[in-house]
Amino acid sequence: MITYEEALEEVLKALVPVPEVSMSLTDALGCCLAEDVRARVELPGFDTASMDGYAVRAAEVAEAGVCLPCVFEVPAGKVADRPLRAGECARILTGAPMPPGADAVAMQEDTEREPDGRIRFLDGVKPWENVRFRGEDFRTGTRLLAAGQRLGAPQLGLAAAAGHAEVRVHRKVRVVVMGSGDELRPPGSPLKPGEVYDSNSVLLGSLFRSAGAEVAVLPVLPDRLEATVAGLESAVSMGDLVVTAGGASVGDRDFLRPAWERLGGQLEFFRVAIKPGKPLFYGSLRGVPLVGLPGNPVSAFVTAVLIALPALRRLQGHARPGLSAAPGILSVPLSNPGDRRHFMRVILEDDGRVRSAGVQASHILGPLAQANGLVDVPPATEWPAGMQVRVLRWSRD
Repeated sequence: MITYEEALEEVLKALVPVPEVSMSLTDALGCCLAEDVRARVELPGFDTASMDGYAVRAAEVAEAGVCLPCVFEVPAGKVADRPLRAGECARILTGAPMPPGADAVAMQEDTEREPDGRIRFLDGVKPWENVRFRGEDFRTGTRLLAAGQRLGAPQLGLAAAAGHAEVRVHRKVRVVVMGSGDELRPPGSPLKPGEVYDSNSVLLGSLFRSAGAEVAVLPVLPDRLEATVAGLESAVSMGDLVVTAGGASVGDRDFLRPAWERLGGQLEFFRVAIKPGKPLFYGSLRGVPLVGLPGNPVSAFVTAVLIALPALRRLQGHARPGLSAAPGILSVPLSNPGDRRHFMRVILEDDGRVRSAGVQASHILGPLAQANGLVDVPPATEWPAGMQVRVLRWSRD
């Protein structure tokens, strides 16, 4: 068996990002940038009012009680047709360009209109109060987003504000997911004695979709060598990454590795010294990587998070393909009496407290549904409450 770090290094070292494409901002959500995004304009492109009110010369409205005639109005999207002269004010709306001659905006709430139409200022105004300066957010040519950054809503909004209608990204990664086992049936169908529902296809497919991949879920592989060979051949022809669940061990009806070898697939490693998930293998065929996960749902999910998810992120071109981690403090003890490091399912509370999500057996799905992270507990270890730990997360911004 190899260590988790050795397995992850083996997986990531040979993977390269999928090809680059130009994609509209509306389609690029979840993709990773293939090149930096630089500003094509300044933001703001002019000195602008930060709120509704009146543009003034600050020196003339330094104290409360001043009254000035309002001589024109500047709405957003328009510019004043003349400068503001001494002894005048101008109505101005949020986002509108400051008229020449004005150097402050008095909030509308700090004014009142006199019967003769003049504006009375109820509070003094300081120079450049309530004014956003030209280029305050960014200047033309500023690098706003870096290659390798995943695009979420804020990043796409920033690119749009900087003048981009499309960006250069790595295309969506195609992940093919397959379960394995004669006992598996589609959720909702009638079950015969000895049969169970296939939760892994939904579990894994949802994990990869949430990470930004295009996912194809193929029919469950039956426990027959020829059928497994045909299923793997189809999966490799369709995907950038193939992920299977079950059939990866050494039982009489575990045909995944023999089928892979018959196809000429290269096997890089088999078995990793972790719990859950020891029967885990990785290889490649015609340049397409395969991650063979255990069949127990919890084992499948945890090993997918630890191995397959970083592989997906490397293919996506992510600058940081590894798992993110957050600090926490144990509110209850965690114990690992075994001889393999145990990635325990935990709940990280908003206040930073960490507790076990429940029973840690690899076939118990209920606690996994409550968990939002993993804690890597070494073999033969007892950690007391109050200890600081790192919580590995499978979702990130």
